[in-house]
Amino acid sequence: MKLNVTYAFVFCLFVEGLFSCSKDKTMEPLPCEANPSFETEIKSIFLNNCYDCHQLNGSNAGVILEDYESIKLNLDHSIEEISIGTMPPSGKLNDSIIVLLNCWVENGAVNN
Repeated sequence: MKLNVTYAFVFCLFVEGLFSCSKDKTMEPLPCEANPSFETEIKSIFLNNCYDCHQLNGSNAGVILEDYESIKLNLDHSIEEISIGTMPPSGKLNDSIIVLLNCWVENGAVNN
């Protein structure tokens, strides 16, 4: 009887381990609670961190990031570079800034 209980216990541990390994442990991003304004929040992020290299009179790799239209045109690539930390070259932006940018995109990247 003691042997059957041991086997049952080991079997239960095995089944639990099997199911716990198959679960996706990645966390879902938190929903955006804010709707950032382009004019008061987002534009200043780009001007303070991107403008020196990405302006009309000296753009880097042909990417201009100086107004709503140019930022919107290059938005997907810019957000990707910012998120992985390859831009700006001065160093990865603060996580709170990246969250703010992502919330602006999630809310439609409007010119508000």
